Amino acid sequence: MDPANQELIELFIARAEEAAAKVRRLPDMAAALQYAVEVCMRKAPCELLADEDVEKGPDGPNRVPTRMQKILAAPDLDDKDFAALSAACAAQGIACCREGLRNHLAGIDVGLTTARLGVAASGTCLTAGDNEDARLAGMISEVHILILPVSRIYPDLPSIAGLMRDRMNERPGSYTVFITGPSRTADIERVNAIGVHGPLELHIVLLEDTHV
Repeated sequence: MDPANQELIELFIARAEEAAAKVRRLPDMAAALQYAVEVCMRKAPCELLADEDVEKGPDGPNRVPTRMQKILAAPDLDDKDFAALSAACAAQGIACCREGLRNHLAGIDVGLTTARLGVAASGTCLTAGDNEDARLAGMISEVHILILPVSRIYPDLPSIAGLMRDRMNERPGSYTVFITGPSRTADIERVNAIGVHGPLELHIVLLEDTHV
C-alpha cells in the first residue's frame, strides 16, 4: 500500500477512536459479516423502547423489558452477502432482516450499513441512505456497524466537495449523513450522554477488499 494512503488510514483510525468509535481493519466482506455476528452475540439484549409483540426478557438498566431474540439488520447487503449473514445469524439464534425495519421500531440490536466515504481529519463516515430501511438501521439500533473500504478514505472535507456536489445533483432530495462517533448530546445540564438520539456504539470496519 502507498505510504501516503497508509498515513491517511492511520489518521482516520486515530480521529475515529478519539470520537469514541471502535475501528477494526478486516480483509474482506466475509470477515466483516462474521464480525457483525460476533458483536451481536456479545452485546447485552436490546431494551424495548416501545411496546412490541415479542417474547420479553428481564428488565434492562432502564427498567424496561429486553427482547429475548436479538436482531441484526443489514439493509445494504446484496443477495449473496445477505444469505451468508443470515446463515451465520441463524446458527446463533439471531434474527436477520434487511427490510421492514418499521416493524422493529422498539429497538434493534445491531444495524449493519455501508459508508460512501470516510474523512480522515475527523474520523467521519458519510452515508447516503435513500432507502428508509438503511436509514433506520443506523438510527434505531443500539450498535451501528459501518463498513468502509480503505480506498474511500479522503483527507478532509474540502477534498470531498466535488463528490458532495455530484451526490446532490444525482439525487436532489437525497438523505446524506455525516457520522462521527456514536450518538451523543450534552443538552441536559451540559452532561455528556451517549445514545440519546441514536446508537450507543459505533463500529467502523475498514475493509482491505474494495469491492463493496
